[in-house]
Amino acid sequence: MSPPSKAASDDSLAKLRERLDAVDSGLHRLLRERFQIVAEIGKTKGPDESIIRPAREAAVIENRLAAHEGPMPADILVHIWRVLIGGACVVQRPFTLHIAGALDTARFLYGPISAALHADAADAVAALAAKPSDLAIIDTATSSDWWSGRGKAHAIGRYHTSSGGVVVVLGGEGVAFGAGPIALVAQDGDAPREVDATVLGPDDDVIGRYHPFPLVIPVAE
Repeated sequence: MSPPSKAASDDSLAKLRERLDAVDSGLHRLLRERFQIVAEIGKTKGPDESIIRPAREAAVIENRLAAHEGPMPADILVHIWRVLIGGACVVQRPFTLHIAGALDTARFLYGPISAALHADAADAVAALAAKPSDLAIIDTATSSDWWSGRGKAHAIGRYHTSSGGVVVVLGGEGVAFGAGPIALVAQDGDAPREVDATVLGPDDDVIGRYHPFPLVIPVAE
């Protein structure tokens, strides 16, 4: 059987590109609709109601992964939806990311959102006192005791990166608390540890609760 002619291959490629263009147009229409709904949701919220809801975000990602199939890698799917979630929050009310040593992770999770860079994790966390609706995204290796001066900031996520690092995301007082099955607990003279939230005691110094993240975040090495 002879291979298809160049003209036949070009015709087939043109038809596939036409299909892609149609899909792109449909995606764009659905994205516009999605953000219109998001804007309406924002209008229904009061000025003091949190726009960042960690439990809802975790459920969205879990649902997309459960329904996913085909050649798209799972980390690409998660990145796309994480950026959509971040953009949706910004549409409702702008906020800033305070980043210490975790720029790649911040961009993977939230996309091109306004950011301030800090040399030390403790400084990034401390910034939330004046900006309670913002987030701090910190590489835990940039400070030995970032949790000690956290005030009312609380952890809403903990992530492992492809470089072997650990990144924690904290919200200010205006960010909703997480309600996941994992708790991050401070320890005297030692780094915080993860524990099962069902075994927390009344004396535990809980930094925050969150859901496990489904993958390792790829970062530059």
